[in-house]
Amino acid sequence: MKKIIAVVLLAGATLASGCATRAVLVAPRPRVEVIGVAPYRGAVWIPGHYIRAHRDWVWVGGYWR
Repeated sequence: MKKIIAVVLLAGATLASGCATRAVLVAPRPRVEVIGVAPYRGAVWIPGHYIRAHRDWVWVGGYWR
């Protein structure tokens, strides 16, 4: 009887710990971009950023708008 209780408790603890696990996905630090001369007066620089693509982070470069 004690073995059954021990197995049930061990199984319950294993399942409970698996349900509580959570991965934190943090993007890498932003890259340093060289901002050139604006293409026209009033243009605004949109800085680059990372996006998630499946399991990887992909850098999207900055651009003028």
